[in-house]
Order: sequence, then C-alpha cells, then structure tokens
Amino acid sequence: MRYVIMQSRDIRENLATEDYLLNTLSFEEPLVLFYIQEPCVILGRNQNAYEEIDLAYAREKGIVITRRLSGGGAVYDDLGNVSFSFVVQEGHQAFGDFKAFTKPIIEALHKMGATGAEISGRNDLLIDGKKFSGNAMYTKKGKMYTHGTLMYDVDLAEVQRVLTVSKKKIESKGTKSVRGRVTNLRPYLDEKYQQLTIEEFRNRLLMELFDVESLTEIAEKEYVLTKADQQEIRKLVAEVYGNEAWIFGEAPKFTIKKEEKFKGGIVDARLTVEKGKIIELTIYGDYFAKKETAEIVAALLGVDYQYSSIWQALAAFNFEDYFVNITKEEFVHLLVD
Repeated sequence: MRYVIMQSRDIRENLATEDYLLNTLSFEEPLVLFYIQEPCVILGRNQNAYEEIDLAYAREKGIVITRRLSGGGAVYDDLGNVSFSFVVQEGHQAFGDFKAFTKPIIEALHKMGATGAEISGRNDLLIDGKKFSGNAMYTKKGKMYTHGTLMYDVDLAEVQRVLTVSKKKIESKGTKSVRGRVTNLRPYLDEKYQQLTIEEFRNRLLMELFDVESLTEIAEKEYVLTKADQQEIRKLVAEVYGNEAWIFGEAPKFTIKKEEKFKGGIVDARLTVEKGKIIELTIYGDYFAKKETAEIVAALLGVDYQYSSIWQALAAFNFEDYFVNITKEEFVHLLVD
C-alpha cells in the first residue's frame, strides 16, 4: 500500500487531488489518502444544496461548499476532522462493500483504544451507537475509491447549525441527508491519544495502518505530488470542485415558496429552479408598486440562483419603483436565504 498526505486545507483542492489520482496515476498496490480541511460542507452527487444547507449561515461564516462525485449525504468537515480515501483497482473489492474498505480503519481505531468502533447499516461507522464517520464510494476507468470522514474533535454544534436549512417550503427529488446522532472519537480513545493535534491523530492512524512506529519507516511508500500533478489539480478545482455550475447546477429541479412581511407589505415569491437557474418566478403580495413587477421577474429568469447573481441582475433597477418601502437587499435576501 502507498499513501498520500495532502498539504492543502481546501476541500475543493483535496477532492480534486483524489479525482486526479483516481483517473491519472497507475499504482500496482492500493493507495490511501489523508486530508484535513477548513470548515466546509460536501454535498453528495445527487443532492440539492438548497435543501441540505443553511446557505445564508454558510455564507456568513465563510464555510466552503462543494460537491463530490460519489453519492450519499451531505457532511460537514472542519479542522477537527480527518478524511481518508482508499483507491484500488476495480475488482479488488466489490462496489458497495463498505465493510471491507473500512476494516483497516476500524482495526486502527481499536488499537488506539476505541474498541467499540464498528460499521453499522450501509456506510456509517459508529461508536456507542453514535456516528463518527460517513462513507461513500465511486468507480471510474477501472478503478474505485471509497472515502470517509473521521470526527476526532469536530464542532458538533456547527454540524447541526449549517446542515439545518432555514424554514421554508421546498419540494425536490434530491437525496436528503439523514440527521443521526453524531459524536467525536477523541473521548473514546486511550488517554495518550486524546490530546493529539489533528495532524498527530492522522499520523497515528497512518502508522497503525502500516503497523510501524514512525513515518520514517514508510517514507518510501509516500507519493508526493509533482508540480505537474498540482497544475492539473488546479485545473480540476476551476472546472469542477470550485465551479458553482457543478456545485449548485447539479441540484434537481425544485420549487420554493418564500414569504416575508416588510415595512412596505407582504411579498410572497414562488420560484422554480433547475440546474441552478431560476426558470419560473411568480410574485404575490399586498405591497405597492409604481411599475409592473413583471419587469423584475423577467430580469431574473435564467439567472443563477445565487445571491451575487440575483443582485447583479437587479443592479439597474430603481427598486422603490417596484416595491415601495422594500429595499433591494431585503428582496434578494428573501429569495435566497
């Protein structure tokens, strides 16, 4: 087995690295990757970002949002989490066999004192009946990877906060995440492993996987990204993992009803969004207007369902003419938040 320790703390770059290694490099033996990232939410391949995430809160806190290639539910990561990925030749393990793929991780955690760690259900790792790891799988070009999270010391309050969508009426065919009880691993480990930095925790896991006491013993097993690798990875970030068309445009067609009472009256907006763009918009309410609101509607059809895009589309309008005593900022927040 060979390994890669990713130096980036950006989930978009880390997922791009995983993607690049899966599709480009050829290894005769399995490859294990470890990566750590700043606060972020990673959507499953078939999920609706607008249904899974409190986007206003994520924007306020600077939480990065991206989408992975594999299915499953949305996860929140921060610097208290270590993500791992096993890349193997297709046929090495059966697709969907999460038990086989996660067995080395479970065994490593047992050695570190978390003897109650186990796989449960389809793809979750639990301890004391609580989830500390979610896993997903993807296959392409004769290779396959399974990747997952390991919550060592994640901000659990933030998990619930950012993955709790603001109250609104929404209908879609996206895959909804299951909000189960979650926990961190740290209190379940032997005392000597409870005060580790996240990098030390990652390194300890790696040493347990290779059954060594020092990373120097397996230095020849490490694959270090070349400048050429990094250049291709940056392209993938721009084209896919940092591309809003991929992140938000992959959402299924869905409708939202947004209603708010402002100083200038009630505004009731009904939107239909498909591939990340507004395709239908109807506005009701008891507000007053000097001009036809239909002009606002026309300006927004085909626009990306993002705060910045909607704001830009309305830049030329004197909003007081269309919604008396309702500001443009209030209206845009109504539509998006």
